[in-house]
Amino acid sequence: MTNMAKPKTAVVINRHAGTVRSMGEEAVRKLVADALGEEASLALLEGPAIEDHIKTLLRDGVARVIVGGGDGTVASAAGLVAGSPVALGILPLGTMNLMAQTIGMAPAPAAALAQLRDAGVKQVDAASANGRLFLHHVSFGLQPRMVRIRERMGYSSRFTKMLAAARATVAVLLNPRSERLGLRIGGEPIELRTPGLIISNNVYENAMMLKQSRLDEGVLGIYALEPMTLAAYLRLAFDVLRGRWRDNVNVTERRSSTVQLTRHRRLRRDSRSIKATVDGELTLFDLPLVIESRPAALKLLVPREGGL
Repeated sequence: MTNMAKPKTAVVINRHAGTVRSMGEEAVRKLVADALGEEASLALLEGPAIEDHIKTLLRDGVARVIVGGGDGTVASAAGLVAGSPVALGILPLGTMNLMAQTIGMAPAPAAALAQLRDAGVKQVDAASANGRLFLHHVSFGLQPRMVRIRERMGYSSRFTKMLAAARATVAVLLNPRSERLGLRIGGEPIELRTPGLIISNNVYENAMMLKQSRLDEGVLGIYALEPMTLAAYLRLAFDVLRGRWRDNVNVTERRSSTVQLTRHRRLRRDSRSIKATVDGELTLFDLPLVIESRPAALKLLVPREGGL
């Protein structure tokens, strides 16, 4: 019996991703086959089966794993691939696709697959929160509240998810809250009262989208908001849209390779956890929470034209 060579490229797609729901699975299968040919395997999976399949691929010695889904699916896959010789590719099929935008992936699946077919490999940084790897950011306050409200509303497609997100944003801004956070940034203790805190893998550009211009500086961007009125939030939104958010007086930026979140001294002593979103996925972290840069942790497929 002749041994069949294992494919060098494997494509793993979250079948619940918004684009898959909109296009249909058969259309997605055809796109992948047309772009990558028979040498690439394809699996459309959901939930824990995605991670299980990627673990099997790593044991089988695949060279490239292309993951189709949103930022949460991509970050989960990156956590498995990081530190290995396997290169990770991102097929943007989610709602925001922040990491895909950062590295210059085309939003249309067919165009993104063409980029991945000819992509180069770049060693990039990741970051981790209590050991959980992320690629774009971890957020506290505003975004976890919005995601929690959005999930309660429910949605059935990418469009309805975006609509639910817009309604959740309005609900949060009409009922603003601030969190008391204790931070240790590079060894310096800081106490904050803030409605929103974002810690990013490398620093953000002062541009319309919150994306990084580089992923190889081995640093975290730390962005805290001041408590604001609704009018001030609207002004900040306008500054973000015109790509001038760094000039807004209600945004404080710091940089460090490590950040530790601790219980604020004014919080009750049984406050031992904090809600957060990790690349858009809602989670609960135990305190203290250690967030650190992981330089050159991941091999990433990036477009040869217009990428990082």
